[in-house]
Amino acid sequence: MYFRGHHLFFCRFLRNNMQFSYQFDVAGIMVIMTSLICAWIRPKLMKNFSLSLKLLILCAIAYNLLDSVTIILLQIANPKTYYITYFLLLLYFCVLFLIPYNSAKYFYELCGEKVNRLFMDGSLAIVIAASTFGNIFFDLLFKMDKETMYYSHGPLSWLSFVYYLLCASMVGACTFRHSRYLGRIRKRLLITVFMITIFDLIYQIILPEHSLTGLIIALAVAMTIVVFCFVDVTIDELTGLNNRTGFIRSCDELMHKQSMEGYSMVKVQVYHMQELNERTGMENGDKVLMLLAENIKRCVDNAKNKAVCGRIGGDTFAVLLDEELSINTITNASLSESITNPLTGLDYAVSFYAGVYRLEEGDNDINKMLDHAGYALKWVSGNFKTNVAFYDADIRKEDEHRKSVEQRVRGAIQDREFKVYLQPVCDTMTRERVSAEALVRWIDSKNQMINPGDFIPILEKNGFITELDLYVLDEVCRILREWINQGLDVVPVSVNFSRVDVDHYGIVEEIIATVDKYRLDHKLIKIELTESAFNDNMENIITMLRKLRENGFIVMMDDFGSGYSNLNMFKDMPLDIVKIDMYFLRNIENSEKGLIVLESVVQMAKRLGLQIVVEGVETQEQYDFIRKLRCEMIQGFYFAKPMPSEIFPDQITAG
Repeated sequence: MYFRGHHLFFCRFLRNNMQFSYQFDVAGIMVIMTSLICAWIRPKLMKNFSLSLKLLILCAIAYNLLDSVTIILLQIANPKTYYITYFLLLLYFCVLFLIPYNSAKYFYELCGEKVNRLFMDGSLAIVIAASTFGNIFFDLLFKMDKETMYYSHGPLSWLSFVYYLLCASMVGACTFRHSRYLGRIRKRLLITVFMITIFDLIYQIILPEHSLTGLIIALAVAMTIVVFCFVDVTIDELTGLNNRTGFIRSCDELMHKQSMEGYSMVKVQVYHMQELNERTGMENGDKVLMLLAENIKRCVDNAKNKAVCGRIGGDTFAVLLDEELSINTITNASLSESITNPLTGLDYAVSFYAGVYRLEEGDNDINKMLDHAGYALKWVSGNFKTNVAFYDADIRKEDEHRKSVEQRVRGAIQDREFKVYLQPVCDTMTRERVSAEALVRWIDSKNQMINPGDFIPILEKNGFITELDLYVLDEVCRILREWINQGLDVVPVSVNFSRVDVDHYGIVEEIIATVDKYRLDHKLIKIELTESAFNDNMENIITMLRKLRENGFIVMMDDFGSGYSNLNMFKDMPLDIVKIDMYFLRNIENSEKGLIVLESVVQMAKRLGLQIVVEGVETQEQYDFIRKLRCEMIQGFYFAKPMPSEIFPDQITAG
């Protein structure tokens, strides 16, 4: 009924109006498809796209396709296709209204709000009815000139503008309410979308015959996908919960909306997740995380007051809630029935542990709360009596000590508060000093000595121990160079390195560079690693030790016997010296079994071609026994205690 016209008109219409719009429709489709390909590369993210976002993407594609198809049909100018064209145009306008509808729904879902479905659905129904049934009879929203086939506004076209304004207002209000959760990048995205929409409206007024709407919609949807799902991601790929960023923002928003009296920050962790993955497979590991996530989500959804949860690390979840009963519900979940070792068919027991920090008045630092809960979690992890620990006075005291050490240690290195003490290592038979061990002592600005047991474990946990170990090495090299320059006799000095250092990238190169800086023979430096380091990553250990030996360093295993060594590893381990732990020498003169064990260890090391240092010798009886075993070197208080490096050259012999 609308499409009577002449073929010549359609050709003229094509030349003047359609080609420009068609090119931008194709560009719009390309933009959308490119963003979807990016999403396809990360399928877990696609899985977590909400239904509203998926529908929004489909609508954007449909809009551009319908625009392009109708242009092509009008280019053909076949009267048989006029009714099809009109039907597609009606569908085109319906899709145009579904775009702001799904945009508003997705935005509300993203912010954790429920949209007023009655209001939204009713408004959508009105504009769709006006654009379909209305146009069949009354040309209410749009009409097509019978001669020119040009679109023009109908008497109720203002409804579409009102509808778009309504959806934009709802999104704007939601943005204002959830400004803290959205963050800077997402708010800038919304402003950008608003600005290009205004540009499109102005462009349409100036050049109504050329349409950029399809491209504008495609750009807006594509930018939303890229920003929300790739640049500023707040959702965890595996579980669909908040990731760390989303969790912190959600907590921040909640804390600024209501009183947090009675709330607690909870950290939940799977015990020995790496072992679980190794023994049952990554698929079962992910299954555990999913089950735990569902359990946590259920507790949060059933909480009387607003609660927030998220997966903030590989095997770590966090919850902000005000019901401590829910904490036990989370951690007491038994999922072992669902976890089966694919090789043995045996169930694998899964344990969960939780650290709880009760919020105090004035708390507003979410990372600090997580830190407190995490410190409580470390206390309880591996405890078989309970799986929940609260951040109480005792834990607080230790935590504050840890933070104090961490804050002071860097300045202590810069101020040279760490001093190198040397303990002589003597030839067992001649009692002459043949080596020394470098030990670090922290003497603070108040001239008080801090026990190594109070700071070494802390530095090993936070990784700062590597910087301290390299500092000690540098000090030892400086001292040796000074003695050489003074013409003093020098002996090799052993420097302790932590098991944490093994995984430090380029550690061997840093050791070599430090020693070479002082122009020292590499044989003057012995590298000591504690036995516990040899139980971690054997491949890295072997690689590191081989590099050191190839560069002329002497390699030692310290504290041998303290960690129930795997004796089989010695056949592959590139070692020069083993130090037998002083534990073997406690009351050895009164322990026949202890004597047998020590004698066996010494004989085994000798047969493997290793030199032996026995440390911890404190009595004449112990010394006499070591001499009988013919161990090469000996160390202990019986000969000399650790002493400041300044007085070491004066102590030529011991005893």
